[in-house]
Amino acid sequence: MDTRLPEFPKMEISNYITQLDLLNNPIFTTKEKKFLTGFYEYMEENLEKDLKILEELNYMAEEPIQEKKKEIVANFMKKLAEKGYYSTVIDFEEHEVGNVTRNALIALVLCGGFWSQNSDRYINGNWSIEMGRLAGGTLYCNPVNYKANEFQREKYLIPVVKFGLMAASAMTEFNAGSDIARIELKLDEKGDKVIANGKKLFITNGMLAENIILYGRLNSGRLGGIIVDTEHQQLKNFESSRVRTYGMNDAFVSRLVFNDVELLKENLLEGDGLDIMFHQLTEERLVISAEAIGDCIKKLFFSHSFALQREQFKHKLHQYQIIRFPIAENIRQTNLFLSALINYTREIDKHPQAASSKMMASQSMGLKIQTSELAFQSSIDLFRTMGGRAFTEQYCNQVGLLDAYCMIHGGGSHYVLGDAESRRFFKTK
Repeated sequence: MDTRLPEFPKMEISNYITQLDLLNNPIFTTKEKKFLTGFYEYMEENLEKDLKILEELNYMAEEPIQEKKKEIVANFMKKLAEKGYYSTVIDFEEHEVGNVTRNALIALVLCGGFWSQNSDRYINGNWSIEMGRLAGGTLYCNPVNYKANEFQREKYLIPVVKFGLMAASAMTEFNAGSDIARIELKLDEKGDKVIANGKKLFITNGMLAENIILYGRLNSGRLGGIIVDTEHQQLKNFESSRVRTYGMNDAFVSRLVFNDVELLKENLLEGDGLDIMFHQLTEERLVISAEAIGDCIKKLFFSHSFALQREQFKHKLHQYQIIRFPIAENIRQTNLFLSALINYTREIDKHPQAASSKMMASQSMGLKIQTSELAFQSSIDLFRTMGGRAFTEQYCNQVGLLDAYCMIHGGGSHYVLGDAESRRFFKTK
C-alpha cells in the first residue's frame, strides 16, 4: 500500500541557488571542483536510480521492504568502491585531492545532493546512505588500516576498500553509550581464540556487515579491538537486529549480541583499543560535519523552492519575513561552516600528524556540534515553511526531514561538550 496522498504533488526543486552551488564557491580549488564534477556525473549516471528506489520503498506499508533495501544498499557501496568513493584509506591510484578532503567532499554531495548542470535539475542526496558509507569506509577502515598486520590487511581491509564489502564499527553500548571508559563487552583470550560476550547498540551497517571491528575489555583489563568475520551474518552465537529510528530510514542501524562468540585470535589488532578507536575520530567528526552541511544545503533548496511556489493568504511564502529571513541566515551559516571544514581537511592532508593533535580534535568536535545543530535548525525552518504537509510521510521521506533529529545527539557530544572547550571555536550566540 502506498501511503502518499495523491492530492499532494511531489516537491520539485525548480530554482538554482548560486550561494549553495559548490562549483560556484570560491573556497574550492580547481582540483577540488574537478573532483566534485566527476563525482556529480558518477552519482547522476550510476547512483541516482538506487536513491530514488530507496525513497519509493519508504512510502510502502504492509509490504516487506527490508530485504529489497539490503540488496540495494550493499550494491550501492560496491558501486562507490568501483571508483574509490567508498573508502579513501588506500590510494590504488594517485588523486589530486587529499584523502580527508576527498572523504568530506563525497559526504557533502552524497548527503546533500546537487544541482545538475547537465540536466538542469536537483539530484537529491540521502544522509542514511552516506552514514552507511561512513560506517564501513571510515569508522571500520581507518582503525584497521592503522593497526592491521599484513595478513589482516589482505583479508579484512582490501576487500572492503576495493570491492565495497559491507563493514561496521561496534563501539556504542546500551549502558555506556559513547562513553568509551564504560565499555563492558568482554574479550577473553583462550588459547588461539578470543571469546566475546556483550551487546552493542546503534551500530550502522551492523546487520549487513561482513566484517566488524569490535571494541571491548581484553581479559577484563585494557580496551582491545578485534575484527569479526560475521560469516555472512551466520556466525555462531552472534545476533543482529534492526533498530527503528525516527529518521535515517535507509541506514541499517542495528543491535548486536555476542553470546560466547568464538573469534580467531589472529584477528586481534595489536595495541591499545583506546588508541585504535581515537585514531579515526578527528576524520569522523569532519566527515559528519560535511554530512550535516550537505543536509543543510538540501533542506535550504527545498525551503527556498517551496517558499517560492506555495501561496498563503494571497501572498507567496517568500514574501513573509518569518520565512525568508531564516533561510537567508542559514545559507550564510552553511557557507561559513563549509569554509572551516575545507580548511581543516586541507590542513590534515598537508600535515597528517595534525589529525592526532588535541587542538584539531577539539576544533573538529566543535564544528561537528555546530553543523549538526544547524542541520537541526534547517529542518525546523523547513517544517515551518511546509506547514501541514510536513506532517505527512511523503514529504518527510522525500527531504529526509527527521534525519537531523537522529544526528543531533552527536554520540553524546552535545550533552558532554555543549559548554566545554571545543564549543568556544564555534560560538554563535
